Order: sequence, then structure tokens, then C-alpha cells
Amino acid sequence: MHINLMTPVGLRVLVLDGDRERARSTQRLLVEQGYAVADAVAPDEDLAEALSRAPADILMIYAPTADAALLAALKGLPQTLRVPTVLITEDGSSEEIYAAVEAGVNACVVVGVNGNRVRSAIDLAKANFSSHRGLREELDEARNALRERKLIERAKGIIMKERGLGEDEAYAFLRRRAMQRGQRLVTIAEMVNEAAELMQL
Repeated sequence: MHINLMTPVGLRVLVLDGDRERARSTQRLLVEQGYAVADAVAPDEDLAEALSRAPADILMIYAPTADAALLAALKGLPQTLRVPTVLITEDGSSEEIYAAVEAGVNACVVVGVNGNRVRSAIDLAKANFSSHRGLREELDEARNALRERKLIERAKGIIMKERGLGEDEAYAFLRRRAMQRGQRLVTIAEMVNEAAELMQL
């Protein structure tokens, strides 16, 4: 029978499934939808190693239930290996879906998969993954900004005490040093703080 392949979408999918025949069927479905299959692995294989060995844009998991081992494997993935993740499952309970999302799943599909549902699930996983990654990056930036502000405030306090300067003068002193050395203000602040700690030894 002739199969009309859709235009490739340029995404590589890693399939995780303990049923070899079902995994082959999933791979055929993905190819028909224009995706490339990076590899197919079993649940007992090291997921991080599989993603390192066969880099993928999407992780598609077929599991009757999201058991503890699977959830632990997903949670254990380093950030550098995390990709949009689709879970195809036979258990559509809210508890399972919640646990899967907490572990890093971006879209869930209850069995009864066809081409359109696969494509929709992958699109949803990509959107959710991008949204969550954006929130993580914003949180990291906020934490870093807070850390830098604390370092600068501490350095400013040291300068005020050691040089008898006011708050604005101490801040201007730090800024002037940063400009003279062509370094960031927080770098100068760290140097001041480290020097103060050494003097206390």
C-alpha cells in the first residue's frame, strides 16, 4: 500500500516503549506525519544516556501507567537533556496526569492514537515546554539579580564604613572603580567583599 508522507517538519523524536511491536507502529506513524525517529528505547534503558546518544527534539513515551521508575527517570534528567515530552498512557486519571506533569511531561494522550492526535500532542508539548523554560529562565534571572544586589549592598556597606562615605558616595565609588577597570559593578563588589573577608582572617 502506498503511503503519502507529509512534508518533514524537521523534528527528531525519541520513542520510549517497552512493547517493540507497538514502538515500531509508533515510529511508522511518526514518519507518516513528517517526523524523523532518532531512536526507540525500552523503559529499562538509561534515558539520559539515550538522549545523549541520540539527540532528539521530542521525547515520546508510551506507558500503560506512569510508574515510579519512569517518573524518577524523567525527574532525573539534567536540564541540558530535557526536551518537550509527550506521554501516551492507558491511565487518564487526574492523579497520573498531575504526577507526569510534575515529572516533566508537557502533554498527555490517552490511548487511541492517530496521526492528528500525535501532531497535536507534539505541538502542545513544544508550547508547554517553551512556556515552562521561559518561566525558569525568568526565575533564574530574578534570583541572580537578587544575589548581585545583595553583593553590591554588602560592598557598599564596607566602603561606607572603611572610608567614612555616605551611601550615594560609596555607590559612586564602586561604579567609578568598575568603569576604570572595565568590569561589571558586581565583580568589583565581589572583590571588595572578598578583601574584607581576608582582612578578618
